[in-house]
Amino acid sequence: MTTIGTAQELSTPAGSVDTGRLLFTRGAGHLTIGVNGSMDDLYRARFEGKVPDVRTDGGTVTVRYRMSVHPTRGEIELCGGIPWSIRGHMGMSHVVADLEDLELTDLEISAGMSHVEMRLPRPKQTVRIRIGGGASDVELIRPTGVPVRVHIGGGASKLAIDELRLGSGGGTDWRSPDYDRVEARYDIEIRAGASKLTVRS
Repeated sequence: MTTIGTAQELSTPAGSVDTGRLLFTRGAGHLTIGVNGSMDDLYRARFEGKVPDVRTDGGTVTVRYRMSVHPTRGEIELCGGIPWSIRGHMGMSHVVADLEDLELTDLEISAGMSHVEMRLPRPKQTVRIRIGGGASDVELIRPTGVPVRVHIGGGASKLAIDELRLGSGGGTDWRSPDYDRVEARYDIEIRAGASKLTVRS
């Protein structure tokens, strides 16, 4: 760990790790996630405020935020040379993730997401994205030409999926016209309810 002014920087060498897993055990907030294809570290992070507990075990990077009156602000950079799985318990809030240069194997966030913008990479196979109930103000941006299926359990409002616009109503199950003919695609499921959700290319 390196302290620079009021900020602290953390990193772990990648070594011989060939796959990565980023795990948030107590949610994530006020965070930027990026990718670095040239670095030798598994990850690099920089936090201001109360620094989360960050531990590595093989290719798994576990981030546990601590309780604080003031929000912790941070940046996490992932090694772009290996595929990654991203999991989050207790949701995500105020997160910007640029994953365009990452090989993403799956993404699962429990308890929903709010105020999140996520740029997704071009998949090599079907990539499943699972988001817990109550997602709000979420934008998922995928590369042009990548098919997508979006399934929302119910109680959805203000949805924009490519050219489709929905005000409010029950469950939604929409897919791109070529979804069933292409293996490199996104399968997105939001378990119950969504508001102000955009899925676009």
